[in-house]
Amino acid sequence: MEKILDIAKYLTRKYIDEKKEEIDELKLHKLLYFSQKEYIMLTNSFLFKEDFEGWYLGPINKLVRKEFEFIKNGKESIYLKEIEKKVVDRVFDRYKDVDSYKLSTLSHKEYSWIKSRIGLKRGEIGKQKLLKEDIKIDAERYKKQLIADKKEELLEI
Repeated sequence: MEKILDIAKYLTRKYIDEKKEEIDELKLHKLLYFSQKEYIMLTNSFLFKEDFEGWYLGPINKLVRKEFEFIKNGKESIYLKEIEKKVVDRVFDRYKDVDSYKLSTLSHKEYSWIKSRIGLKRGEIGKQKLLKEDIKIDAERYKKQLIADKKEELLEI
């Protein structure tokens, strides 16, 4: 099974456990994107191999979109390493109370998303992939911002 689906199921269950409501699909996609970026920042490797596309509401993964109902209702076991859970938990804790559309707006500041939208009009879906090299650039920018803001504790796992 694709790693992104395990992470999506993990986030979905965690959201229900903590917030006592179902996560909406938009928020799930943004938490997945920010988890990927954070994991790259902390480990210099990828949390999952699956790609995002630059849709008008931000990064979207087509497999998660296709399997969203299955993800919400799935009861099977989830296999994540401790470091993967730790990073995903950090992102979850940071953004769980942020409105989905606010997360979408935050994702619109990401270089990888901006680059994927070149040549598209506002509101067009877009099918251009966010390149992993570009997400690495976003991760490096985020790391520099944390250091500048003296939030070094966020750089440790």
